[in-house]
Amino acid sequence: MPFFSKSTDAGIGMIEVLIAAFYHGSLILWFLWHLLVKRRKIFRNGGDVLAGLFFVASFFSVIVSYGNDVEPMQWIRSWQLPVLILFYFPIREHFRTRTQILYLIVLLSIVFAAFGVYNLYEYKQVTSKFQYGYEVLYKGVRNDASMFGAAGIIALLMFICVKSTTARIFSIAFATLYILVLVASLARTSWVAFLLSLFILVFLLDASKRRLLIGTFVGFIAMAIFVLVTFFPNASELAFTVVETRLSSSVNLSTDRSYLGRVLETQEVMKGVMNYPLGGNGFQKEHLRYDLILMAHLRAVYSHNGYSGLMFKAGIPLAVTFWLIILYHIITGVIVARKNRHDPLIQILALGSATALICYSITNYAEGVFESRSGLITTGYLIALIGSARLLWESESIEQSEEYSS
Repeated sequence: MPFFSKSTDAGIGMIEVLIAAFYHGSLILWFLWHLLVKRRKIFRNGGDVLAGLFFVASFFSVIVSYGNDVEPMQWIRSWQLPVLILFYFPIREHFRTRTQILYLIVLLSIVFAAFGVYNLYEYKQVTSKFQYGYEVLYKGVRNDASMFGAAGIIALLMFICVKSTTARIFSIAFATLYILVLVASLARTSWVAFLLSLFILVFLLDASKRRLLIGTFVGFIAMAIFVLVTFFPNASELAFTVVETRLSSSVNLSTDRSYLGRVLETQEVMKGVMNYPLGGNGFQKEHLRYDLILMAHLRAVYSHNGYSGLMFKAGIPLAVTFWLIILYHIITGVIVARKNRHDPLIQILALGSATALICYSITNYAEGVFESRSGLITTGYLIALIGSARLLWESESIEQSEEYSS
């Protein structure tokens, strides 16, 4: 994961080739082994079928890309990123018992916590180089901000669902770290997505858990403010100024250059969508945008609005297919959670992951989370957790019915 998530420069370097060989090579071998050798049924639901349709059809976008002056090696660099989502198949198939799933949750929590600590270290390094006071308002460490928002949601849900005191201590500790990293990112879109997702989660919970979540979050904020004001008075004043400035600039969208620049970019990208609505312009095809901060025209492959960006690359039909994959698993997670209201593990897996996917979907409006390595691989994790919860529920229901009939 550290090598995988590390940003690379333009072009395809040796590290990038090795990472692709490891991730995609192992995934291809897994599919070949289970489909052709063991002949196992791994396409289990409508979401799996949609995923198969999307990736088979999108493969032929190499023809579109080549017709738009994109070399095949450059095309594959962009196309192979969404393939990372397919890791949900092996994760779902191999983590199926309660013990295995708990092991996976602990492992992912530790990995994300390690990333969080490293992000905070980077933030400390960045702030130590500031020459002007205003820099603290704009220069955060935005690496994987949306990922920490999603992880924070699951950690908070874990706190209100589990009964063990030890598990609650660990969950609130992880939630504290994830939210702290999210705040230090200064990524306003991820902040808003996190808060909106928590708001939606409140309505998806039972009344008792709803009150507990609201009380926990309010208490969490109150405790954080108390600690800051009491023990770090100077830092607290600075922190409040930063948060207030960043959020107020999000409200005053008519004067926010960053927001207006993304609006102009989306408008330009949509012109490309309208030119080729069915087949798209091809993966890795550049678009022209005007940066209001730099006051210059730029050519870019990445689009801040992930929805218009995918339509630009893949065309409207394939883009809608991709979004249906995400929507299918969000709905599945909510349904499975509602049918297992008294099962803490399934609640955490299904409802937590569904809400985290909602968080990603909101973030994707302004940050293109489904175009990043970490965003796509963690989307695969979230879909896998929902699938594991569903398989666990179905298998235990079958065992209970067999015991009852016998």
